[in-house]
Amino acid sequence: MAGAGLPRSVVPRHVGFIMDGNGRWAEERNLPRTEGHSQGAEALRQMIRDANDRGIAEVTCYALSTENFQRRPAQEIRFLMDLLAHHLRQEREEMERMQVRFRAIGRLEELPDQTRETIEQATTETEGNDGIVLRLAVNYGGRAEIADAFESQAPRQDATLESTDEGRERRVIEHLYEPGMPDLDLLIRTGGEIRISNFLLWHCSYAELHFIPILWPDFCADHLDVALEEYAQRVRRFGSIPTTAPGGDA
Repeated sequence: MAGAGLPRSVVPRHVGFIMDGNGRWAEERNLPRTEGHSQGAEALRQMIRDANDRGIAEVTCYALSTENFQRRPAQEIRFLMDLLAHHLRQEREEMERMQVRFRAIGRLEELPDQTRETIEQATTETEGNDGIVLRLAVNYGGRAEIADAFESQAPRQDATLESTDEGRERRVIEHLYEPGMPDLDLLIRTGGEIRISNFLLWHCSYAELHFIPILWPDFCADHLDVALEEYAQRVRRFGSIPTTAPGGDA
């Protein structure tokens, strides 16, 4: 049984998180925004443990959008980059204990050298692990990912593959930031906003959506369990007539 009392058969394989509300959490407490980001990092740390305990195979977290990377004050971006690098180094032993496989997606080449190198090191060092996948979307935008995929495609002489919708989609997938990344089953957004904010647009096609008003630093196992229980009651049709019980891939 999963941690929420659910059979593992109805636990989503891949869950996405839009971790919204760090700044507001700090402002409500008359604290600097950086403190909200620090507490948000602790919430992420605990969420990985909770997700792993519940049998979730992969989590992808929206750490920093392309828009935020370009528009937020430079001092805040520097803090976020340093915070990311610090936590990746600090959590190395814990990731090894849990057999976490770390990955990152986005326009990583635009990140500061130290941050990019720390990401690359964590990715390489955990590549052989066989536990939960923790994927951070950093300097990431869904439109940017799709645009970059089209831009990186070279013309093909063999048009046979592209004569079907499946073939054309496969060609796009081959050029996404992580071609083997599975579609989202469940997307959870904290902070009270009801939108997906340019996150994993390609992979969200049939994701179940769960929005909660809780600010990200306050997110805990109870909130995750509510989302999983709600997911288990949904019937996923994928455009067809449902033929299985709630939580199944009808």
